[in-house]
Amino acid sequence: MTAHQTEDLAVPTDEDAAAPPRRRRRRGVTFFLSLLVAPLIAVSVMRLGGIDGNNLTAITLALTPYIAGYGLLVTLLALALRRKVLTAVALVLTLSLGVLLVPRLLADGDPIPQGQRVRLMSANLMIGRGDPNVLVSLVRDAKVDVLTLQELTPVALSKLDAAGLGDLLPYRAVQPVPGGEGGGILSRIPLRQISLVENTQFENVAAVVDLSGPVDIEVVTIHIVPPTTNDTARKTWQRELASLPGPDSYGRPRVLAGDFNATLDHHAFTGLLDRGYNDAAELAGEGMRPTWSSKSPPSPPVTIDHIVLDRRIGAPSVAVYDLPGSDHNAVFAELALPR
Repeated sequence: MTAHQTEDLAVPTDEDAAAPPRRRRRRGVTFFLSLLVAPLIAVSVMRLGGIDGNNLTAITLALTPYIAGYGLLVTLLALALRRKVLTAVALVLTLSLGVLLVPRLLADGDPIPQGQRVRLMSANLMIGRGDPNVLVSLVRDAKVDVLTLQELTPVALSKLDAAGLGDLLPYRAVQPVPGGEGGGILSRIPLRQISLVENTQFENVAAVVDLSGPVDIEVVTIHIVPPTTNDTARKTWQRELASLPGPDSYGRPRVLAGDFNATLDHHAFTGLLDRGYNDAAELAGEGMRPTWSSKSPPSPPVTIDHIVLDRRIGAPSVAVYDLPGSDHNAVFAELALPR
């Protein structure tokens, strides 16, 4: 037997025996990272493709800012484990979501209209449980001209007036209803109720605010059903958002303010904006400020309350205030009207 043949029949070394387990571990790590990347792919496809999907995916899309942060962590983990392809995929998807999110942190920089200023606040009272004294203090301190309310009950309205809201905002177009269906508009300025929204589950009251100047405005308090209960609710949510009135470019500038139960990552909401509106918080670089969270069941804070403006209106400043007793924050915007 030759030396070469002897070498061919040599007993495998410990290193050779260990090779298959190492390959299995490597494949296992790759499979695990692939599972982490999969939800990032799914959310990116839905968000970039404008697909709200069913009630569960609508909930998921509301968490897009958190998912972008998750994508960054997955990218760093894949990089640390030296999986080049998965690192590249996670990075591209994360950057794609980031491109959508970053503008919400930056004021748009467009010239501010030089017409009259109106200070508007919106608050969901959570079946009338929002603290009336705090809300009245917010209205007084922010010098609010117009207040839109959702989930306004008769008892809550009485408590607000007892706390002094009637003295601050004596003009009103309200539909208080026991439970969560009521709504209304209260104003320092005379207003006239009109009808702009029909066939919605909640009261979406509308009014003309008489500014006694060159431009009056139309204000609608918005409360859209949440899409989260089941797929029937999701379809109603889409229908109600689609049924909201678009801006009238030949008429009064229009403002929709309230609880849309939708974020800037839902196609049903961005479709409304595409009809000729801007989100006031996004204009002011405050579009990432959350406005709602739930303790039961636990939910991370998300931005579902908006002040939506006819594109002729600017938003020099926007703020979000805590409202004890409610699961929503109060949202404030100073509006700059055209001349």
